[in-house]
Amino acid sequence: MSKSNYFKGLCVAVAMFFAGFGAQAQELEFSGYFNGFLPVAEFNNAVELMPFGNFTPINRTNIANGASAGLGASARVGMWLDVGANHWLLPYVEASFLWNSTKSKYRDVYDNNSLNDSLQSTPSVPNYFNVPFLVGLKYRYDLTDIIRPFAEASLGYDVMFISANGYHGVTRYGTSNYMRYAYKINGAMSWTVGAGTYLGNNVTVGLYYIDLGSHRLEYTSRSYSGDEASYTVEKRHLGELALRIGFHF
Repeated sequence: MSKSNYFKGLCVAVAMFFAGFGAQAQELEFSGYFNGFLPVAEFNNAVELMPFGNFTPINRTNIANGASAGLGASARVGMWLDVGANHWLLPYVEASFLWNSTKSKYRDVYDNNSLNDSLQSTPSVPNYFNVPFLVGLKYRYDLTDIIRPFAEASLGYDVMFISANGYHGVTRYGTSNYMRYAYKINGAMSWTVGAGTYLGNNVTVGLYYIDLGSHRLEYTSRSYSGDEASYTVEKRHLGELALRIGFHF
C-alpha cells in the first residue's frame, strides 16, 4: 500500500471509529505526555569498534544501531465512553515526537578524531527522529476513587528522519577533509501497547512498548574528493521502551 493510501485509510478509520461511538460519548479529553525512551530491537544493537580505522564508526553498515536513551512528547485527543460498572473506554488519535542520539562511547570516537592534529574537523553524529501517528483504544477501570489502572493499544504509521553524520573541515596541511552520510528513510507501520495507573484525576504514569516498524534506509555518501555514491540499506526493525507521564484535561 502506498503512503498516501495508507494515510487516507487511517483517516477514514478514525472518522468511522468516532462516529460509531458518538451517541455514547461522555467527555472529550485532551492529553499531553512527556516521554523517556530506551531503544530496543536493532535500535539497541552494538556497533563494533575496530582497533583502528574508526573514522566514521556509524555508517551505512550499522546506521540506526547504537542509539542512546531518548526523550519525546505526545499530544492526544479522545472521547471517554462509559460502558458501565466503572469500566471506561477512550478511543483516541495521537501524534508523538521521539528523539534519540548516538551512545556516548560512539560519540567519543567522533570527538577524539576531530581533535587529532591531522584532521581538525568538525564532527556530526547521527540523531534519530521518529514521528508516529496513531489511532488507539484505552481501557480504564475505576476500582476506587484512588485506584484507577488502565491499559491501551494503538496502531498507526511512523515517519523517521536521521541527521547526516560524518566530518567536515580542513587538515593541518590545508587540504579539505569531508566525509558525510545522508539518509532517506521510508515510513513504516507502528504499534504501541502500554499499561499504568492514574495519580489523581488528571495525571497518569505508564510503561509502554513502542514498535516503530521496519524502516528501509537509503543513504548517500560524499567524500572529500567530491565523489558521491547512493545505496539502499537493509531494513532496520526499531523499537522503544517508554516511561510516559500524562496530563489530561
